[in-house]
Amino acid sequence: MNAAFKIGALLRYCGEKIEFSGAFLCDVIASVAYVIATVYLYNVFAKTAPTTAEIEFIAVVVLCAQAAKVVFMFSLDWRGGDARTFKQSHVLVTDGVYGYSRNPAYLITVVRDAVWSLFLLFAMVDGQANIGVIAIAVFLPFVHFIILGRLFIPREEADLLRSHPAAYPAYANSVNRWIGRRFA
Repeated sequence: MNAAFKIGALLRYCGEKIEFSGAFLCDVIASVAYVIATVYLYNVFAKTAPTTAEIEFIAVVVLCAQAAKVVFMFSLDWRGGDARTFKQSHVLVTDGVYGYSRNPAYLITVVRDAVWSLFLLFAMVDGQANIGVIAIAVFLPFVHFIILGRLFIPREEADLLRSHPAAYPAYANSVNRWIGRRFA
C-alpha cells in the first residue's frame, strides 16, 4: 500500500468514528473565539508581538484538549458506548474516568478554558489590570460552560435516559455531571 492510500483509509476511519455530538462543533467555535481573543488582546494590550513560544503554548493547549477528548470518545466507543447522536449506545460506560465524571470530555473543555483565560490574564498583558482583558477572559469560558451545561449535556443525558432507563438514573445519582462521585 502506498502512503496516500493509508492516509486516505485513516481519514475515512476517523471520519466515520469522529461524528460526535454537536458539542464538538461548539468546542471548535469556542477554540476559534479564544484564538481571535488572543490575537486581539496581543494587538491591543501587549507591549510586544507574541513570541513563537507563546503561540506554540496556545496551539499545544488546544491540540492536547482536542486530542484528549477524541481519545475519550474512542475509549467510549471501544467499550460499547457511543458519543454520536445518531447511534444508540449498547452499553452505559460507568467505569474509568466515567466513574468520576459523567462528562469527562466537557470537563477537559472547561479546564482548557480556565487555563487559556489564566494565560490571557497573566501572560499577555504584562501584569496590567485592564477591564477589557478581564471581561474577555471571564466571559468566553463562562459562555462556553453555560452553552455546554444548558444546551448540549441535557440533550445527551435525555438520550442516555431513553437508551438506558434503568441504569442511567442510578449512574447519575452516583456520579456528578462535571466531577466527583456521590456517596450515599
